[in-house]
Parts: sequence; structure tokens; C-alpha cells
Amino acid sequence: MSISSTLWIVHRDARQRAALARLAGAGDNTFMGGPSDELFARATPADVVLLAPSDDFESELEFAHRFAPQLPDCTWIVLPASGEHAEAKRLFDSLPAAFLKFPPRPERLRSMIAKATGRRGVDSLSRRRARKLLTARFARWFIDLDMPDLLHALDPRLAHLPLLIRGEVGTGRGVVARYVHAFCGDNQAELLHVPCGGLSSEAELIAFIEQANGRRGHYRQTIWLEDADELPAPVQLRVRDWIEFGIPETVLRTTTVRFIVTARESVAEDALDDDEGFPSPPSLNAGLSNALSSLVISLPALRERTGATEAFVADTALNWSESLGERQRGFAPGAIRELNTYPWPGNMAQLKAVVLRSLSHTSANPLEAHHVRFHDESLPTPESSLPVANFVDPFPDPEVSEEDLPELEPLPEDVTLAPRTTAHQETFVGSPDVAVSQVEFEEAGHPLAEPSPSSAQPLKLPATPEFDEGGLRRLVGALAHEVRNPLVSIKTFSELLPEHHSDEDFRNRFAELVGNDVRQIESVVSRLQDLANLAPTRREPVDVASMIDRVLTEQRPLIQERHLLLLKELDRTAPYVLADEGQLERAIAGVLATAIEMVPERGDVYLASKHNSQGFAGQPTVRVLLRYHVPSLGRPLGDLLQDAGFRIEGITQSETSLDFLIAEAIVRAQGGAMTIDTTDAQETVIVIDLPAASS
Repeated sequence: MSISSTLWIVHRDARQRAALARLAGAGDNTFMGGPSDELFARATPADVVLLAPSDDFESELEFAHRFAPQLPDCTWIVLPASGEHAEAKRLFDSLPAAFLKFPPRPERLRSMIAKATGRRGVDSLSRRRARKLLTARFARWFIDLDMPDLLHALDPRLAHLPLLIRGEVGTGRGVVARYVHAFCGDNQAELLHVPCGGLSSEAELIAFIEQANGRRGHYRQTIWLEDADELPAPVQLRVRDWIEFGIPETVLRTTTVRFIVTARESVAEDALDDDEGFPSPPSLNAGLSNALSSLVISLPALRERTGATEAFVADTALNWSESLGERQRGFAPGAIRELNTYPWPGNMAQLKAVVLRSLSHTSANPLEAHHVRFHDESLPTPESSLPVANFVDPFPDPEVSEEDLPELEPLPEDVTLAPRTTAHQETFVGSPDVAVSQVEFEEAGHPLAEPSPSSAQPLKLPATPEFDEGGLRRLVGALAHEVRNPLVSIKTFSELLPEHHSDEDFRNRFAELVGNDVRQIESVVSRLQDLANLAPTRREPVDVASMIDRVLTEQRPLIQERHLLLLKELDRTAPYVLADEGQLERAIAGVLATAIEMVPERGDVYLASKHNSQGFAGQPTVRVLLRYHVPSLGRPLGDLLQDAGFRIEGITQSETSLDFLIAEAIVRAQGGAMTIDTTDAQETVIVIDLPAASS
């Protein structure tokens, strides 16, 4: 037992208390007494409590009920007599305790005490990093606001009171909820996030809480009810009862609970006109609102925050640049004026999305007004540089409903997709459970959105695949990545060879690894040579769906060997594009091969195509979409290559794939465009737009 740790020994019999002290190896900081003794009220707070119930357990239960809330970081060890173990567990059900039979074995008891007192009450590195990132995010979002109500919410003395956070969508309610949880003083409490938008009954709410709590098993929790105003009125009344009278143990076994509720701003009754036939917006029930009235934080809309836009844009752009290892970038006064005049119905979350989208689509510094990409703007034409969105937010926004704005448009009613392919018996191709994601095909302003015919320009098509200045830079990065690594390996083994020449195992390993490295370099040279030897582009109608089927057939053995799930949904009603068949097949095969190589074993790949009647310059196009998950794609390549002794700033793994770069050049030569979106650190989406052949 640690010298500075405090031990309480609670037993009705003084002789038994002394025996427990000897068994536990108690030191000077030990307090012993019966469960009704007043000395514990004045004693140093315990790190470990030994509680030995007897008779009817009533006094010991009252002791635990009295002191458990006052000792949130304490370890409780309950010592029931032989035959009373089950009954003790039943009665002390909400106490976060370990149970040992009385009298306990000394080595077992001392081991448990040592483990409890040896645990340091400090934050881990991961928690420290999360708190630091959350602090930086909070400062970016609210640096211009004076928030006196927040100080009350952060007061540790008021940490047991429920908190209501009101505000419009996108004002940062979730940021405040997480900030209060992280810094209100209880570092050990677990955050249980409950998105209420999809819950329609009390049973669903209870099932969600039980499932989430089962994964955590914490006795001190903060329950964050996001969008609680969207819960049905009867469910809101049940939440009110939980706040006022305690959450039932059948729902959540815990010693302390704090409720944090986020909801929209209340709407005045006279502002609603029932005669118009419009449904009333979601609102908090009066009973629940009253139960939450002790601590309330109201967040203003962005339009009410004079001067907030410029500071937020500057900080977000700086964070973007630092995350990529780039030079600092910013927005010109004209761009700031453009942002200031926008109404921002999605508030800060929408402003952040526009800033990141604008930065990802141009390398200009500073960004001018015409570089600002609002949600209703289209992609540049294929003559523009490839827009690769490679920014990864190091601390994702806490509220999905607020941070990911509702900027989607539904698919037109007259657009239908081809029937789905049935599942292959060896899990080569599986049928998706849902229709083609509208996010990838229809999201307005997203890097995958359809180009607007009004903004597209006539295409100047190169005779053969070629690279612009940005493409050449990425090509150099790709070559450095794919050639330098095997060279480093060869150099290392070469330096070690004289010393280990007599070691036959080393020589065999040397020959194997160097052979693999040489073959990798030869592969890079071969792919570049193939690109240089491509014949002039000859565009003719090509069935892109059949081409994809051929490429997948070639990849079938590897897909089956790695047990990948391939979800395929190809539009076969109008599959023809105007392209050079050989070149296009080379591009699609390279992209698919690279994606399949990157996906972990038993991962999934989603592949779809769709005919768009309005594309570049108002002409129809065929869109090919490839989506797969790779956990480390969003990390800057410079971080991955530092151990090899060099750094390439602003380059990501997806950018440095030689096959991706070759595919981009080929697609551009066909009059198409290729985009890569790696904004999600665990997902990559590749979109290829090709001019459709006239029917």
C-alpha cells in the first residue's frame, strides 16, 4: 500500500477491524470504526474502503449511501461473511465495488489494495491530446463570445446539476457539451452520447442507453442527450423524471449521473401560425425544460456575432495549413467580404465546411472571392488541377447533425439505377443493403458534386496523357516515395553485409529482400515506360460497365484470397463513354488494383457507375465511383517518411500513388475529370467523370 494512500476499515466489531488492518498491511493513514461512527465524516477522504457488512446490512448500506457520492475516486472492497456473498452483491448493486469473502486471504486483499492505490489519478497521453485539441477547437469557435453561463456549468460544485445548451443547428452545441464534460472537474466520468433524432419511443431510448453502457461499464457518467427536443413528448417526460428522481437502476447502474441536453432555441408561440398547415418545429416539453432550468447556455447564431467570421476563417485556415505541413494560407479581403455577406443558415459548422472546401480546391494564397466555394457551386472543368481534398480534422466535430450540414439534394425522380448484382457464392460480389449513396452522387458543393453546365468551359483535349505543373509535382512525390524506400532498404542491408557475410540466414534474407526491392523499382520504371509508350488517344464509344466487369474478373483471385466484400452497382442502361478503350482500361485497372491492395483483409470496396444527363459543358457524362476504407490514408506522407530521412510537404498517400496519377492523366486525355476525396481519415472516395457517347 502506498505510504500516502488513505485506508478506511469499516466493521461493527473492533477486534475484527484490527484483524482486517493486519491482513491489509495497514499503515499510518488508516481510519477504523463502525458504520455509524462520526469519525469518518472528519477523516481524510479514502483511497480504499474495506466494508464488512453483518447482521441485516442496514448500517453498512446507509454508510455506502452516505459516502459513495463523496468519494468518486475511491476503491470499495466489500467483505461479506461466508454464505452472504450473493445477498451482498444484490444489495450493494450500484456500488462500484469488488467482493471478497470474510476473512479474506492476505495476499489477495493486499494485491487489490496495492492495485487500487498504485493507479495514478492523472490523464493518459491520449486523454491529454484530446483535451488539448478540444480546447483549441473551443477557442476557434467561441473566442469572440463572453459566456458567463459557461463558468457556472464548469463549476465542480455544480457538476451534479443538469445542463441545457440551446442554439440553432451549427452553432456548436456539441462542442460546448464535450467541453463542459471534459473540464467540469470529474476527469473519470464517462461520456455517454445519445443522438435522440432517430429515437421514437421510451423503449428505444432505454435500449440505446443499455447497449452503450454495457460497452463501457462505468459507474460515473455524463449522459449527453443530443437534439432532445426531437424526442416524442411522452419520452421527454420520462427524461424529466430521470433528472428529477434519478435514473432507474434497471436502465443504468451508476453512482453519479449528470445530464447535458442540447436542443434548438425555443420558438415563441405567437411566431407559429397553425392555420398555414405547416408542422410545428421540434421543441422541449415544458416539464423537461423546467427540470433543466438550473443551468442554461444559449449560443447565438453566426449572423448575430459581429466580427466572428474573419477570426474563425483565419484560425481554420491556419489549422488546415499546420495539419498538412504547408505554408500558412489565408483569405483575401475580398473573400472575407464575400463570406461576411452570406446568411449562413448552418452557422459556424457551415462556415467551417465552406472554408475547408475552398482550401482543398485551390493552392492559391491568399484565396480571392472567386475561390470561395459555397454549397451551391460546381466543380471546375477537367482542365483544372485535380482537386484532392486531403485535410483530416485531428479532432472530429462532436455533433454529426450539426457539423455535417444538410446540404444534400435527393436524386431526381426520373433517375433509376440498374438492378443490383446478386451476391457471389464466394463473397466476391455482394449486394448492398441500401441504394447508391446520394452523398457521393448528389451532394451540392462536395468535391464529388456534378459540374454545373453553366460554369463549364469547352475542353481542350491533349493528344496523349500529360501532366500539368501540379501533376508533375505529385509525380515527383510519387517517384520519391516508391523508389526511395526500397533504396533505403538496399543501402541498409549493403552496409550490414560485410559484418554478417558469414551468416547464411542473413545472406538468404538479404537476397530475398533486395530482390523484392529491385522488382519494386523495376515495376515503377515499367509503369512509367508504359505511360510514355501510349499511342495517341483515339476516342470511340466504350462500354464502361463491361470494361469494369473485365477488370474485376482479372482481380477476382486476389479479391477472393483476401476475402474482400465487393459491392457493385453498375448502370447498364446507358454505359457508353467516348474514350480510348485501351487507355481507359489501363487507368481503371490501375486504380482498382491500387485500391484492392490498400484495403485490409476482409474489408469492403464499393463500386458504382451512373449516367448523368447534364455534365461538362451541358453534355452527358458517365460517372464511376469507387469507395473503400483505409485507416491511415489521411495522414500526411511526410510523417510516414520521416524515419527514412526525408520529407515531402503537403503530399498524402493517395496523391503519391503512381497508378492514381497515371489514371488522372489518362482520364484528362479522354476529356474527363478525376477527383480523390480523403477528408475522412478512414475512407477514400474516387470519382471519375467521362464524356458519354451520343446514343
